[in-house]
Amino acid sequence: MLKVRIDQAIYVRENLEQQRNSLNNQIWDMEQVMQRLNCLSDMDGPMAALRRQKERLEESKRTLDRMSQCLDKTILYYNSCENRISDYAQQETIVYRRHAIGTNNLQNISGMLRSVI
Repeated sequence: MLKVRIDQAIYVRENLEQQRNSLNNQIWDMEQVMQRLNCLSDMDGPMAALRRQKERLEESKRTLDRMSQCLDKTILYYNSCENRISDYAQQETIVYRRHAIGTNNLQNISGMLRSVI
């Protein structure tokens, strides 16, 4: 059966997770620097710039989170649809008026036609 490979989507999802972890580390490092600089005098300008940069990093992290969630849902929906299509295609018996007919077996078609007529 034909099956579309979603390995690339899974790889991109994992890559997004690594980028998100990297941003988490950068945000944590920035918070540590801000705590150390907060004790020093005349750091209002640099602290404001650091806060703005931290907000940008947090927004980037939220964007990566949304992208990751979107990929998760896409992979989940794709697998669900593929499974439903596969289940539908693998149905082997269709029941018509007390007669069971194999979808892939046409040997008894003449007998079936005689019983219908």
